[in-house]
Amino acid sequence: MAKLRWFLLTGLFAFLVTAWPVLDPARDGRRVVTYAQEKDWETKKIVPFVPTPQGVVDRMLELAEVKKGDVVYDLGSGDGRIVITAARKYGVRAVGFEIDPDLIKESRENIRKAGLEHLAEIRQQDILTVDLSPATVLTMYLLPSVNMQLRPKVQKELRPGARIVSHAFDMEDWKADRVEQVKDPGGFSRTVYLWRIRDRAPR
Repeated sequence: MAKLRWFLLTGLFAFLVTAWPVLDPARDGRRVVTYAQEKDWETKKIVPFVPTPQGVVDRMLELAEVKKGDVVYDLGSGDGRIVITAARKYGVRAVGFEIDPDLIKESRENIRKAGLEHLAEIRQQDILTVDLSPATVLTMYLLPSVNMQLRPKVQKELRPGARIVSHAFDMEDWKADRVEQVKDPGGFSRTVYLWRIRDRAPR
């Protein structure tokens, strides 16, 4: 039953992106679905904001073996929880990339409240255009199609030794070094994938 519920949730996730929705935070704290019509950023938003449970965030960073000196990049950083966790728990530089102005404002405020502005930042940028080369750890919770768009860039730009952690979705025939099931607070089993860059892909 849990697997069926998770399948339905991920199916809904994929449907929302296919239909081009944007999840905007309403003033009363609820999230409502609107459709890209007016703002340029909305035409570039390829994944809706669905937050990763904190326990899964913690395990993602543990699997990546984040350590002093690492630089963590989070693609589609949402409310900034992965960036904040990496900076607070491991004392590393962490950068999130987000295109939704409301989420950028929210995540920057979360960083300020956490007192981590010296380590963490959020940049407003299309995730498909990010130069990944400074990162030693890359985290993401996107969609299979977006993962595959990013895969050549990831393999080309990340240096040997870099780690990539994806919540929920793999990268097809690029075999993960590790696949782990993580229980979220609701009892759902979340899949986390880990890859390591061994050789830089030819340019």
